[in-house]
Parts: sequence; C-alpha cells; structure tokens
Amino acid sequence: MNCLLSVMASTFDNTEELKALRNVSLAILPEKPVSEFEPYGSPNTLAELGKHHDLYLTLNEPSESTILSTLKPYAHVRPRGVVPTFIKSRADIERLHAILSVFEAEHALQDCTVKIIPELGRYPAAFHNLMNLSNTSPRLTTLAWNEEALKETLDAKQSRDENGDLLPPFQYAQTQCLFAAKSAHLIALDTAPTAAPEDLEKSVALGFTGMNANTPEDAHQIQQVFSR
Repeated sequence: MNCLLSVMASTFDNTEELKALRNVSLAILPEKPVSEFEPYGSPNTLAELGKHHDLYLTLNEPSESTILSTLKPYAHVRPRGVVPTFIKSRADIERLHAILSVFEAEHALQDCTVKIIPELGRYPAAFHNLMNLSNTSPRLTTLAWNEEALKETLDAKQSRDENGDLLPPFQYAQTQCLFAAKSAHLIALDTAPTAAPEDLEKSVALGFTGMNANTPEDAHQIQQVFSR
C-alpha cells in the first residue's frame, strides 16, 4: 500500500473517478450526520467500490457495542480492515483485535481477515506508547499519522513554518510514527494537508512507504511518486 485515500461514499454519486485510480486503498469516513443504521452510507455503494479498491472503515469510537453495530451493515461488503483513530496504546490494539474476532465470528468471516491501520493524532500519548508493536496482532499491517488531527488536539495555530516544513512537535510525531512502523515491520504512511511535490519527495527520502490522501488528485500524485 502506498496510498490511503479518505472519502465519504456519498460524495461520489458517480464512482468512475475512484475506479480510475489503481492500487489505492480507501478509508471510508462516517457520513455526517452519522446514520445509526448505515453510518458509512449505502452498503451497495461500498460493495461497488470494493470491486476496485481495498476498503477500510474509519472507527472513531472505542466502545465494543458501537464498533460491532457500526460494522454490521457492511459485513457482506467484506471490508479489508478498519482505521481506528482512538488508539493510545498497545492494549487498545489488542482489545480491538478481540472485538474484530467477535465481528468475524458473528458474520462467518475467516479469523483475522479484518486488518487494523491505527491513525495517530487524536491522542499525543500514542506517539510515546506505540514504540514496541512487534507481535501485537496479526491484524496490524500499517501505521499512519494525521497532521490535522494532531494540530486540532494540540490547539496549535499552525503545524508548519513559512517554508512548509513541519514544526518541531509535528516533526517529532512524524519521526515516531516512522520509527514505530519500521521497528515492527509495518507499512509507514506519512500525511500532509495537501500532496505537495516537496512533501512527497521528503517522505520518500525519510523512508515512508506511502502517504494518506484527501482527494483523488492527491492520490494520483502520491502514487506517481511512491511507485517509482
């Protein structure tokens, strides 16, 4: 994986734009306002997208009952995995692993088919606590971080200087994410508000495997750079 594109399924009435992208994984965001019955939109839309891309459902709440009810309408879609934004420690990953095992058992899915991609940013402590992830869970494949989420959490006015370089707290988060992923032999995804060419080249130089994306255009740029 070299690109994880965040989208809401309902924003693509015509999914041709997404189908045109190759080898891009999709992180499906909950609809706003969140529906109690189909939080990620129409399961049929996701099933169609799933024919062309690996789908990951973004989880913002750690409650077991909420996770199980959130995933239930999409069991037949067979999502590739989940992107939890609430991970603070190794124990949170282990707990989510157990919850996903319950989900798989309830819907006759093979054990450990649903993977986990923690997205760090909402909880700064995670950048300290997740430095030893080896053998945490066979579901754990990738580690990512979210610059905008961390900026909001820190109540920071900006995350970059006038040259577009990350300020020290955000540079630290980027480094910790990279170290944690590499030490556990995971895919490391960098992040940026926009896929500026200079950011992409820096991420490649640092050793990141890929990057998060917010638009199909960004995804295309990321793929071009990380697929060289």
